[in-house]
Amino acid sequence: MAPLKVLIAAGGTGGHLFPAQQLSQLLVGEEVVFAGHKLSSSPFFNRHAPYYEIISSSKKREWWTLVKGVWQSIKLLRKLRPHVVVGFGSFHSFPILFAALLLRKKIVLFEANCSLGKVNRFFVPFAAKTALQFPIFCKNCAYVPLLPWGTKKTQMPTMAAARKHYNLDPKVFTILVFGGSQGAAFINEVFCQAAALLHREKEVFQVLHFTGKQTSVFTYDVPAIVKPFEEQMQIAYAAADLVISRCGAGTVAELIRFQKPSILIPYPYAHDHQRKNGEFLQGGATVLLQSQAKPERLVQEIGKMRKELSIKKKALEQISFPETVDFGQLVRTIGEAR
Repeated sequence: MAPLKVLIAAGGTGGHLFPAQQLSQLLVGEEVVFAGHKLSSSPFFNRHAPYYEIISSSKKREWWTLVKGVWQSIKLLRKLRPHVVVGFGSFHSFPILFAALLLRKKIVLFEANCSLGKVNRFFVPFAAKTALQFPIFCKNCAYVPLLPWGTKKTQMPTMAAARKHYNLDPKVFTILVFGGSQGAAFINEVFCQAAALLHREKEVFQVLHFTGKQTSVFTYDVPAIVKPFEEQMQIAYAAADLVISRCGAGTVAELIRFQKPSILIPYPYAHDHQRKNGEFLQGGATVLLQSQAKPERLVQEIGKMRKELSIKKKALEQISFPETVDFGQLVRTIGEAR
């Protein structure tokens, strides 16, 4: 049988593009094409990966841009004739999915968060399947393993080995700070202020801080590794006692996978998705709204967390999930019903 033709509709942040590209790894041997808005300028998209097409879109509801994107998508679908179209949410995927609906193409959706985004919510009634990584319910849903998929499972180093990798003290309480794939200026600033307060209180700790695209220089009075980005996050998680971050879907999946207690500050402009993601961790995390996350409050929560690490880890261990299916095989099964 000829290879399956799969069109992946994605774009935007790493939270959308990382799982989309991981799906392509699960579909080795098939004909995979990416389509979406601003793919060529995204730092999270591997432009040397499979063939891709740029499709116009707009989150500001500019109807002429959306009409242009839908027309581009119709032409692309007629040219490629994919057996299945897979959408990863966000406004970047809307024109492709809408064109697929008009041309009666099979649609599969993926929702990374603990609640459906606007675009996925719109297309769920028309999808053959909606793949979820967290146990929420929607029409025709299937559950897939926690992210990441399709990557070689490297053995997680010991805490001592991970700290040696960063030239940190193997015996000192270590806080990992980051803001997701794009960084978070608010978390960068508020944690630096909180760290200064902790140091004045004679607390002993060290820091791993990944600042994202922010170019400011952050300095600490305690041992610290500060860098824009970390490709080997499994080493960073292994080194950490406590994580302070946003609570995007990928981060929450990693916190469960690596069993790391956390203080989570949801991005306040994400339609409440991140707050719900953080609350899914239940007793394994403390969720602070950005309006609550003052340096003094962060110091208090770090102090509480240090005393309750074992309880938090136990809560993470007890999180349960429904039975899962391989996402690549799910897409193949739907596409092969030609």
